[in-house]
Amino acid sequence: MITVHTRVDGRVVRQPLALGEALPPDAVWIDLLRPDEEERAHVGALTGCDLPTRAEMREIEASSQLYTEGDGVYMTSPIISRATSPHPEQGELTFVLTPRHLITLRYTEPLPVITFAARCVRQPELLASSETALFGLLDAVIDRVADVLELVGGRIDELSTRIFDDSLDSGGFGKAAKKPDELQDVLRGIGRAGDLTHKVRDSLAGLDRLVVFLTSVSGGRLTKDQKTALKTMTRDLRSLNEHAGFLAHEANFLLDATLGLINIEQNAIIKIFSVVAVALMPPTLIASAYGMNFKHMPELDWEYGYPMAILLMVLSAVGPLWYFRRRGWL
Repeated sequence: MITVHTRVDGRVVRQPLALGEALPPDAVWIDLLRPDEEERAHVGALTGCDLPTRAEMREIEASSQLYTEGDGVYMTSPIISRATSPHPEQGELTFVLTPRHLITLRYTEPLPVITFAARCVRQPELLASSETALFGLLDAVIDRVADVLELVGGRIDELSTRIFDDSLDSGGFGKAAKKPDELQDVLRGIGRAGDLTHKVRDSLAGLDRLVVFLTSVSGGRLTKDQKTALKTMTRDLRSLNEHAGFLAHEANFLLDATLGLINIEQNAIIKIFSVVAVALMPPTLIASAYGMNFKHMPELDWEYGYPMAILLMVLSAVGPLWYFRRRGWL
């Protein structure tokens, strides 16, 4: 699917571009969403750019992601999409900057591209030139990354509250232990938060390389305000990367804490079995002694033998429990 954004009489017009059609004369931004080979070749022929294939976009070498060819600057970075869903996605977004056009090539639908397209309709000055369009789109991408980090931070705070809630403290008698299903749900939440944080850090690393490369190859084409904007983007990306590292550390800390709680739960269960086994050992010994089938046993014909044996077994069971309680082991 090819969408062309054109400035006409001070307003932005979005229109699809079919195969065989020529570009509108005032086209600024050309967006390709999941293009097939014919669409990619058609836009390449109209703009004089050799657009990368999807396999080339996925290559991790810096020389394959950031390079110049003719008058075009080719830049690819991983971008997060569907960040609020249970299964966020990460796909590559390629920017091709030429003197006349900005070309974006993508196989996912990241929210910044959609929001920037809507903003262009309200603010046509965002498409004053291909450079202006690129800077506006990069700014939207960075803002979205910041929003995702805020989302991750909120999830981690919620998980921390659930883990360290005193009313749900685990272990021991007389305390409400956390339910296994709750701990499993917390582990899933930590895993999702950690996975999203790693995706954000990967995206931030790609965007940081992209901004540095753009600064080095297009300095002569940029205005003073655009150069200042690039420096601001660099500072924002580095501060966001530090915050993402902090959130990743917090996720690992919560994972260790949750695993520690699970270990305490298991120890409490084992302790219960151990106490029960120790408490039943003396009654078992007494019952075994009086269960022997010898002919001559002193208490065999005693009228109070059976009640005395029951009393001895009860006392021998209560005695260890009282001792453990006194020592603070229960």
